[in-house]
Amino acid sequence: MGLGIRFDGFDHLSDSLEVVRKAEEAGADRIWMAEHMGYREAVVACMAYAMSTRTATVIPTAVSPYLWHPTPTAMSLATLADVAPGRVGVAIGVGNPMFLDESGVEPVKPIRAVREFAECLRALWTGDAAIYDGEFFRLSGARMSFSPSHPIPIYIAATGPQMLRLTGRIADGVVLSGGLTVEHVRYSLERIGDGARAAGRDPAEVRNAVFLYFSVSADGREAVDFLRGRLAFLFRNRAMAENIRSSGLPIDHEAIIAAVAKRDMETAKSLVPDDAVDAFAVGGTVRNCRDRLAAYLDTGVTEPVIQISGSPEGRALAFDVLREFSAG
Repeated sequence: MGLGIRFDGFDHLSDSLEVVRKAEEAGADRIWMAEHMGYREAVVACMAYAMSTRTATVIPTAVSPYLWHPTPTAMSLATLADVAPGRVGVAIGVGNPMFLDESGVEPVKPIRAVREFAECLRALWTGDAAIYDGEFFRLSGARMSFSPSHPIPIYIAATGPQMLRLTGRIADGVVLSGGLTVEHVRYSLERIGDGARAAGRDPAEVRNAVFLYFSVSADGREAVDFLRGRLAFLFRNRAMAENIRSSGLPIDHEAIIAAVAKRDMETAKSLVPDDAVDAFAVGGTVRNCRDRLAAYLDTGVTEPVIQISGSPEGRALAFDVLREFSAG
């Protein structure tokens, strides 16, 4: 069982460095940094996190094949591994359709794009001349002059059933989006298992991590209000439609997407009911958080990943939850 923390790039990097150090002391052994367009950059931030910790693994996520090329990506991650040998992973994924559109990119054939990207990274990290003739990427003898001293595990940030099955077939692990219901996490793990078995793999070989929107406060109210804002930002993604429907809650998904597109976050937040926090996140009092965390672990998740943010008092309570969890 691993325990991770995550950052979304919203906060100043110096603030997150303080959280990283305290989280490692409290028992966190994985640090995930989201690659959201227009926010703090994931690999650069992970370099800072790696240099501020002793044993934690750093994982930029989700690196998109539509915005990155395998060669400089392989170089960046291998350079990061120079600083933290054996403590680097990567999660690759399509990326958010809204942000891709704003960057002038159309995410066509996502299954093929993600598969080719993963295959190219692995070929480059061997140090041999890489030959690859794909639909999205071509390598004509590209060669790295140095290779990571330890394997860099590749996670796939997967949502839909086809991407989940691809993960089971080819990836070292999966990272599931934050904001999924317990039922949708269970469904996702089943689809990964289907893909693994189809490829002759034991599903247990595929690491499984899940981002959990997490916030704790003494009375629970502050934490719930904070998480409504985070969920509003998440729900900008149309890929969340089935997950939202599975909750049975009356959430106007299209209105949230429209509000976020205009960067009207207050309106988007107002469209997320308090009940959504119970359905899609781990938040409230310390006891609420313990119970919800246990519910996600009961699905078979082995790498819960939480976000520590909010008020100083809330962060202190979150570290207490971390210590309790890591102590068993």
